[in-house]
Amino acid sequence: MRYRLLSVIAVFIFATTVSHAQQGVFLIRHAEQARDVEDPPLTEDGLARAKIWAAILRDAGLKVIYTSKKVRTKQTGEAIAQTLNVPLETMSRRDVTGLVNRVRKHHADDVVLIISHSKLIPKLLAGFAPFADHPMIKQDDYDNLFVIVPEGEDDATILRLRY
Repeated sequence: MRYRLLSVIAVFIFATTVSHAQQGVFLIRHAEQARDVEDPPLTEDGLARAKIWAAILRDAGLKVIYTSKKVRTKQTGEAIAQTLNVPLETMSRRDVTGLVNRVRKHHADDVVLIISHSKLIPKLLAGFAPFADHPMIKQDDYDNLFVIVPEGEDDATILRLRY
């Protein structure tokens, strides 16, 4: 029920605030990862969270999911993509501007999910809304869902929800 409510809220926000261009972007951090391993995979808790993200986003109308090339973002994305039957694309995590531009150009009428990393989330938020303040994500913080509703080329409304 909690997940369904969150989905309904997010879809309602998109439907009532967007008048043109980009439908909306969901932005999450990858789920819980193993520690002390290079390119760590998800833990069991992380795999469970990825499945919950799929349930939360089930009714959002996602058209594509973007991840970095790191195992933890790809595993999070794969769990969601398989459940929702949505294509998964990977891009370099270092190309934040390229990802923002790609979403704007190639998915102007779509709802998109980006799965990223704690240090990159503020940069991605700044890419969609450069003049707003953006939160830092703590190393052990995996429960943020940012809802980005573009309001033109250089501005957006950003909502921060938690699960």
